[in-house]
Amino acid sequence: MNKVNKIVELLAADIATGVLAPGHRLASIRRAAEDFAVSKNTIVEAYDRLTSRGVVRAVHGSGFYVAEQAAQGDRPPAQPAHMTEAFDQVSLLNAQLNQDLQVRIGDGRPPLSWMQDALPQKFSGNILQRFEGDQTAYGSAWGNLPLREIIVQKYRRAGMQITADQVVTTFGANHALDLIIRRYLEPGDTVLVDEPGYYPLFAKLKLARITCIGVTRTPSGPDLDQLRTLARLYRPKVFFTQSRCQNPTGSAMDLPTAHAVLQIAMLHGLRIVDNDPFVDLPDQPGTPLALMDQFDTVIAISSYSKLLSASFRVGYVIATPQIAREVAELKLITVVNSSRFSEMLTSEMVTNRRYQRHLKKTAQRLRERRDDFRARIEAMGLSVFDPDSGGYYTFLQLPPGADETRIARNALSKGIFLAPGKFFHVNQESRLPAFRINLTRSDDARFYSFLRKEVASLGR
Repeated sequence: MNKVNKIVELLAADIATGVLAPGHRLASIRRAAEDFAVSKNTIVEAYDRLTSRGVVRAVHGSGFYVAEQAAQGDRPPAQPAHMTEAFDQVSLLNAQLNQDLQVRIGDGRPPLSWMQDALPQKFSGNILQRFEGDQTAYGSAWGNLPLREIIVQKYRRAGMQITADQVVTTFGANHALDLIIRRYLEPGDTVLVDEPGYYPLFAKLKLARITCIGVTRTPSGPDLDQLRTLARLYRPKVFFTQSRCQNPTGSAMDLPTAHAVLQIAMLHGLRIVDNDPFVDLPDQPGTPLALMDQFDTVIAISSYSKLLSASFRVGYVIATPQIAREVAELKLITVVNSSRFSEMLTSEMVTNRRYQRHLKKTAQRLRERRDDFRARIEAMGLSVFDPDSGGYYTFLQLPPGADETRIARNALSKGIFLAPGKFFHVNQESRLPAFRINLTRSDDARFYSFLRKEVASLGR
């Protein structure tokens, strides 16, 4: 992305999310050039593009202003509010799909260097011929049976007694969340979510017109007193959480917290959806809720996409046989079935242990990166939400009063992509400034140089 495009997209996002309100005067060309560290010609072109989009208007002799809404007859019908809110919620995800920025410590995915040995460079021996039946057919809505049986054996080894009729494969964990929301929730329902928590989930709930209330996350899991109070007052239908490797904090539920969460759920008839895309990663801290519940109250979601390949889009749901059947029926209605081809390849990589070798290597690299990151930021006087975090993520805490939006904008002008904490919160009023850090991308000296200067400027 060139400098003009970066500035255009950044300002357009600020306008779309209300950071820059209608009628707001944009910085002068000279001031904007200084703020973004670019030439005046670059700002002129960026402002011209925003003007051509209709989101900015030029006033001769005065400057550039965020456009007021046009008369109703001059514009297409307004997009429904719940759709606008949902799209705004995933603007960070949209930014991650653009891979042009060089330093991507805010990205959700690992870099290619971490994943290129996960998949074979070529598939030998006509791999599809090793699977029975017509490989070109749709297959079952439940998903590829060999892969489901692999999943069953994995969970049995971990102490969870499940059968294949409790497993439904999906197009990744996000598709699994979609199916659960569409099947078990209706507009106007109330649910609880981790806060900070998984922002694509917030967008899905907004799109479905579901009221979501945040439960404050602590390093050992949700705030139990708050969870009890909210469950009693609002009678929510579902609590969406992550018992391990939570996104964005990396925190995990310890055993007492997991036990208490299940007790609260049983007392208030609360269904729990536990999303753990790092379930296969060795030596991760925390207690999976389903290990104690055996899927009576818990619906478990996981995925191969985070650890193997996002392009494969292979995930799954584990629940009671009845819930699994209902999810499979909805999957049949909405998408017929998931990618049988991707599921067969995933099954093959697990069977030949290529996947397990990749996981072992990834876990070791993560341990090294986590230690290195903590040492670097502690030297700057900073800290993280949970020093013992697991998975890819940790949540970098900024000093109170720090302007994370300004810092993110400054980083973007220098080719550094950050993930501001505001995207991970339902309640923006009580939160502290922070950034989600992807440890797999935390080795770039340019990020630390930038952060060091920002921290120094906060002390002045």
